[in-house]
Amino acid sequence: MKWKLERQRLIKWLTAAALLVTLLAPAATHVATAASPSDNVLTLTLNKAQVSVNGTTYASPQPALIVKGVTYAPISMLALRFGYKIAYNAASKSYTISTDGNSVEFKTGSTSFWLNGAKVASSGKTYIYNGSLMVPLRDWVKATGSTLSAAPGTVSLTWSVAPTADFKVDQDVIYAGQTQVTYTSLSKNANKIWSESWDGNMSIFPEPGTYVITRSVQDMAGNWLDPYAVSITVLPPNQPPVAQFTTEKDTYMIGEPITYTNQSYDDEDAIVSTEWSNNKRGFFVSGPQTISLRVTDRHGSISDFSKTITISTDVMYTEAEFNERFTLVGDKYPVVGADILKIPTVPYTFYSTNRALIASDSPEDLTGPGVLYRDTLAGDLRLFLYHQNLGSEPLKIYLAATNESTTESASIDLGAWGSAGPETFGAYTGKMAAIRYLDARDSQTTSTTWLAPGATKLIVPELNQKALSKGQTFSAYADLSTSTNVKFTLFAVKSGADPLTTLPTLGVMKRDGKHIRGTFQGADREIVIQETLGDTAKRIVFGDHSIDPALDGIDQLNGQPENNWGNFGVVYHMTVQVKANTLISLNARGGIYTGAFLVNGVKVPVTNTSILENPNVATPVYRTGQYNETVEISYLTALGSNLPITLMFIPMK
Repeated sequence: MKWKLERQRLIKWLTAAALLVTLLAPAATHVATAASPSDNVLTLTLNKAQVSVNGTTYASPQPALIVKGVTYAPISMLALRFGYKIAYNAASKSYTISTDGNSVEFKTGSTSFWLNGAKVASSGKTYIYNGSLMVPLRDWVKATGSTLSAAPGTVSLTWSVAPTADFKVDQDVIYAGQTQVTYTSLSKNANKIWSESWDGNMSIFPEPGTYVITRSVQDMAGNWLDPYAVSITVLPPNQPPVAQFTTEKDTYMIGEPITYTNQSYDDEDAIVSTEWSNNKRGFFVSGPQTISLRVTDRHGSISDFSKTITISTDVMYTEAEFNERFTLVGDKYPVVGADILKIPTVPYTFYSTNRALIASDSPEDLTGPGVLYRDTLAGDLRLFLYHQNLGSEPLKIYLAATNESTTESASIDLGAWGSAGPETFGAYTGKMAAIRYLDARDSQTTSTTWLAPGATKLIVPELNQKALSKGQTFSAYADLSTSTNVKFTLFAVKSGADPLTTLPTLGVMKRDGKHIRGTFQGADREIVIQETLGDTAKRIVFGDHSIDPALDGIDQLNGQPENNWGNFGVVYHMTVQVKANTLISLNARGGIYTGAFLVNGVKVPVTNTSILENPNVATPVYRTGQYNETVEISYLTALGSNLPITLMFIPMK
């Protein structure tokens, strides 16, 4: 019996020693100090479900335990006794504890924790014990800034409850005599502040220089605690910007181009806003014209400048002539849409490549997951898609490629591609996808995907980088080339679903009866024009279904004949001989039109800042100079736009 008692005493002594070694090892980051009157002390008894705070005993849901040399305690008890808020996230199985701008997150079974968003290595692995999350005490000490001390069978955590005088100056840049300065308290335990005292906290500092602002706080017991000081630099008064511009002269003819040279300046070179008024590039009524300029610096200081010029009765250009000659390439100018139809059309022939075209635009509006299109192809092909999500859940679009051969590997080369979206304005996605596709054609880069016999892989990953929320549209073009027969499946699944696992369960989406879906031949069309253009006004018509016939194809999902009215996805290319001083300008005939042209290798957005809204506006895409030129033009119809379009060749005065 005596031997058993001695053995029990030895076990207790060893347990207490292990606790002391564990808690006071050199790895500990906090040093135990004697508690001050403004400190709280939490004492835990090893293997006993109770704790005391400042001598008052409370029940604990679980006792403090030593597991594999690490001392643990229940997080719910620690948060409660420290006065922290605690929240549980069932999805991530994590607890978030917060107070005074401090936040710590523990996850079940993790060897790390998160302190104010930063990941911190843990001294042990959290675990569930009788329904409570047990966390290492050392982690809690790190997270709360408390200190730790140990005695045989107990461990104590000490943390300050005294208020602090911390504060910040809200303004980063302060100007003498100008900046209204404010201060924000950052005090810890602010509810313990009885009173405060400031020194140097002026609202406006009269002179430049260095200033020290000091704050002291008094606790509830009447003790003045350590002050907190902030040093600031006050700059000399900010000088407002100066608005200034010039013109080459003070008198201009009607229709004479005017150049405005902005000469505004600021002492900090910090002009953030420039607003012009009446700075037209030309005027078409004689008399005085006042042009104004306002500039604003980053501090909100404003300067205005105005200049009056005189427009004489002499005429250099009419308004129509001026617009044709001086409207910037990619900008817009007004036209009379009915008059454009009176301009003779240019006859042309064309030939097409053998590149296939896969079109996916029906149904244009998606309401849920499903197969958008599927076909088996070999050789060169181009894919285009234009879809809007009108369903209640976010969707992602994928392109799967399946090698149907049982013996031969297949290669898929991805060449030029461009995509845009998700966006709520569909025509914008069509414009940006066309611009990015034309940019990619210039780069001439390719990537290759290899498929083993019978294998299926997702390709063109750019299609599914972002999910389409309700009301959003996505557009894309992609050039592909295969070494052998490959089955391509374009499909949509709910965001978060595994695409290849979900694919076999999907049904084919029904056509909407308004838009196109199918496989066509002839995705590249070379336009051949024999005559030299620019002697008289002429126009080339595209997408009218007559002069420019549409591609016929098949919807391989149901065998239905399909017609690509407008030839969406077809890349047009032409090389034309053009006289000197000729404007090449684009006019939309079917409604809104956008996208891009490539003229002599230079990309021209349609338009620089918006779209062509109707037949009564046009945008210049090129002007020839003083000599005849060979002009090379490429474009493809932007998704979301309307056809037909007219490319005008107009001799300029």
